[in-house]
Amino acid sequence: MVANLDPHHTQEATVSLDMPQLGLDWHESVPVRDELTGETYHWGRANYVRLEPGHRPAHILTVLRPSTPQIGGSPTK
Repeated sequence: MVANLDPHHTQEATVSLDMPQLGLDWHESVPVRDELTGETYHWGRANYVRLEPGHRPAHILTVLRPSTPQIGGSPTK
């Protein structure tokens, strides 16, 4: 999550991700879904954000992972 707490001014920044912590190489990207708007972005190591009061004051992002296909039917417990 990244949020602008200033109710009067737009804030801009670069948000950095630790790609190895996400199981990725530094040059890779990962899809993320903004839970406030439903939009999907591809984020990498450095990501520009612009947060405007009254328009888009925050991003609440879910990191999306491709589902792992199941081999041989249903999973075992």
